[in-house]
Order: sequence, then structure tokens, then C-alpha cells
Amino acid sequence: MKSLTKLLIPIVLFVFAIGISAQPGPGTGKRKAMIHEKLNLTPEQEKKIEDLRTSHQKKMIDLRADMAKLHLEKKELLNKGNYDRKAFLALEDKIMKQRNTIETSMANHRMDVYELLDANQKVIWNDRPAFNRMGKAGKMGRGMRRNMDCTNMGPGF
Repeated sequence: MKSLTKLLIPIVLFVFAIGISAQPGPGTGKRKAMIHEKLNLTPEQEKKIEDLRTSHQKKMIDLRADMAKLHLEKKELLNKGNYDRKAFLALEDKIMKQRNTIETSMANHRMDVYELLDANQKVIWNDRPAFNRMGKAGKMGRGMRRNMDCTNMGPGF
């Protein structure tokens, strides 16, 4: 009986650990649902916003893939060991331009969504916390700036 108990306890703990780790993170999807409710979007607005979001996500995948390639190129350059200032700075310039392209694309997407709203909805949109303007929960953290090649799709819709 004791050996059966010794076997079952780790199995039960393992099952609970899997169940807990499979749960979505805090606030996942809740902000989007809350803002949709507060804005009281029309079905037409919802459709247009979803279309904008899908096309924006496709574009961001391509832009972030290009950024990831640039980071790999930089890694190769650094691993080569014998590189000059001109090559290094040229690559850094490409990375900064790509980051700027990503940021501009995100800003354009937010404005595309904003322009679909009526005057009352714009007031609600602008009363939200800095979530829209500065990244998740108003904190453009270390990882978000440094790792623009990650899968983060950015704030907003």
C-alpha cells in the first residue's frame, strides 16, 4: 500500500502542475474583451477592426522575421571575430531602421483603428490607461525594446 501511495503522489502532483501551467496568464484576452464592451462597437466596426488586425499581424510577422535575420547577421559578424567599425555600424543602422519601421507600422495600425471610431468611442479609447501608447500596461520593458524579433504582436487590437 505504501509503495502505491509513493507512486500516486508524484503522478497527482505532476497532473496538477501541468494543469496550472496550461492556464492563460493574468489578463490574457480580458483587456481586449473589456475595451470591446466599453466601446460598444458596431458589427461593421468589429469586422473592419478584425480585418485591420489580421493584415497588421501578417505584416508584423514579415517585419519581425526581417529583424530576426538582421540579428542573426549581427551574430555572425560578431562571431567572425575580425570585423571593422564600418561593417558593424552599417548593420546597427539597418537594425535601427527596421525597428523604426516596426514602430511606425504599429503606430499606423493604432491610428487605423482609432479612425474607425466615432467621437464617443474615441473619448473612451483615449481614457484608457497608457496601454495603447506605451506598450503592455504602460511599461515598454527591457525585453520589448531589445527583442523586437520576438512574437509579441504589440499593443492595441
